[in-house]
Amino acid sequence: MKKVFAVIGSPHKGETYNEVKKIESSIAGNHSGEIEFEYVFLRELGLEECMGCHNCIVRGEEFCFQNDKVHFLKAKMLESDLVILSSPVYNDHVTALMKKMFDYMTFLWHRPEMFGRKFVGISSGGGMFKSVFSYMKKNVECWGGEWVAEFGVPHYDSLTPKFAAKTDVSRERFIEKLKSALDDRSMKTPSLSKLIYFNVWKINARACKDYLKRDYEYWAENSLFESDYYYNVKIPFYKKLTTSILKRVIHSFMKKVYKGY
Repeated sequence: MKKVFAVIGSPHKGETYNEVKKIESSIAGNHSGEIEFEYVFLRELGLEECMGCHNCIVRGEEFCFQNDKVHFLKAKMLESDLVILSSPVYNDHVTALMKKMFDYMTFLWHRPEMFGRKFVGISSGGGMFKSVFSYMKKNVECWGGEWVAEFGVPHYDSLTPKFAAKTDVSRERFIEKLKSALDDRSMKTPSLSKLIYFNVWKINARACKDYLKRDYEYWAENSLFESDYYYNVKIPFYKKLTTSILKRVIHSFMKKVYKGY
């Protein structure tokens, strides 16, 4: 049984929700009984405004005053084979509901856990989807997740027949990527940028071990200070060499800017 967890970031069941339902119907129709869909509506979950207290980063996510809700979201993502993040475009960005969820997941930038989890994005609106998906993707990848695909629909009911047909074709291609992702459990070789991020966080965890004790514990307990990446994967020599050089440059810059580095 494959599990799909759909996070609905819209304050109502409108265009974005309808697109997710179309995706579910298409996948379920071809994989009867093999895929389980579960939805969470962020409006109903009722996350309060993030206070910026940094407890989740400094002390641990269990000290967040919204811990029960945040833990629920994280646990559902971890137990799923695919996570759908859906949000209409609000003022060239995700909705406030979706933004709050990302704010509460900031600790996953410091201590990523979503390795092996696949994520996709769905949006609707006037067609300005780039910033929405760019923001989602950046967060997901910093959590350790893999960004698979994205699909944006510009007010489907207002489209001309020709463009509606073109959108339908794009949706089918998107669905095929989802199906492939559900069957793919491989751990990807990290890109150069991900390797650089890894080493920046490694430098940060060592330098701030007295302040960010939870980060230091995470790196030490998982033997990450001695590792080339978060998980065991073969990294090409040229990437190791390039990363090593850039790490020194970045560390030198951080020493100039921040105390204790």
